[in-house]
Amino acid sequence: MDLYMLDSLYRRTETVEEFESLIWTERFSAKGDIELHIASTLQNRTRFQEGVLLSQPDSYRVMRVETIEDKTDEENRRMLTIKGSSLEYILEKRAALAALSDLVTDPKWVLTGLPKDIAEQMFHDICVTGILDAGDIITGIVEGSDLFPADTIDAPSDSIEYSIDPQSLYTALKSLCDAYAMGFRIVKHPVTSVLYFDVYMECDRTTAQTDLAAVVFSPDLDNLKDTTKLSTDALYCNAAYVISQVGAEIVYPVDVDPSVEGFERRVLLVKADDIDDPDGPTASAQMIQRGREALSAARKYIALDGELAPTTSYVYGTDYNLGDLVELRDDDGATSYVQVTEQIFTSDTNGDRSFPTLSLNTFVTTGSWLSMGLTEWADMTTEEWADMP
Repeated sequence: MDLYMLDSLYRRTETVEEFESLIWTERFSAKGDIELHIASTLQNRTRFQEGVLLSQPDSYRVMRVETIEDKTDEENRRMLTIKGSSLEYILEKRAALAALSDLVTDPKWVLTGLPKDIAEQMFHDICVTGILDAGDIITGIVEGSDLFPADTIDAPSDSIEYSIDPQSLYTALKSLCDAYAMGFRIVKHPVTSVLYFDVYMECDRTTAQTDLAAVVFSPDLDNLKDTTKLSTDALYCNAAYVISQVGAEIVYPVDVDPSVEGFERRVLLVKADDIDDPDGPTASAQMIQRGREALSAARKYIALDGELAPTTSYVYGTDYNLGDLVELRDDDGATSYVQVTEQIFTSDTNGDRSFPTLSLNTFVTTGSWLSMGLTEWADMTTEEWADMP
């Protein structure tokens, strides 16, 4: 894998050669990271310093070196271990506040609107307009991007009230995006080196749609190997009881029937002592939002890590991107609609490899309604209707 150093204008300056190993990870709704192992020579100790920028040709992301460890390994070789984060790290160094005044009586930043609009407004106000201080502005960054295909997954369409306690902009953005399955990114144009920020949904590439070519990962299709599958519902909850000083709300995920009961009902208690607005509708909206955020961290989880086979027809950045909804089929005939939440690139003595992390979106049981895909219901026979679960 090629690795390049960049200057302060994000232009390539030199190639990093003869490294021992490299792990490059980028994520849908979180900052990515890098870990590089390279010989501790005078040249490498001189050029690798905190703040050095790195890129690689298969990614739009830029990584920034944060830590350098110089030590002797088990083979008595002096090696540098270099770690860093993608440019989204800068959002951890910005505050999510409406103003720097009156933080005792009115500490919250309250925003109303569509979730995607709110996420974009937070970045715009802090990093483009600089409502807290002009020093917070990221000079030259462009809001929005045409580097990627247009989203085919619709953004959330319900207006919300997002009430933010004083915290980092990164935490505020990530909490909102995780609750509504949105991603955020800072990326570099491969030719002009211009930086872009956007909040995105990405594309549906399952067999349940016909607009885009389907992407199906399966060991049976020989496009995944060395797979590790993890599934759990240990933390899963499907109803949040939000209790505040002015009342309570019961909140359900959008895909859960509120009549769920018995052993199928899993309640999450959310104490929202800080919600005390005397206006009933306002307090209700705040509690519903708090419940959605809590439930976003209490989902069923299925993840499949695996190495893309060298002969796979799917190319990251061309056939699928971070955030895309793709299809995962296992050996038991079950299908899951999964989201590409990470893409990992590795390079070492065994060669270059690339593989996605796929996390559960919707599970489709063999023979269920969803497994029928684009079936024309009018064409189904009486016997087929009778066999449906």
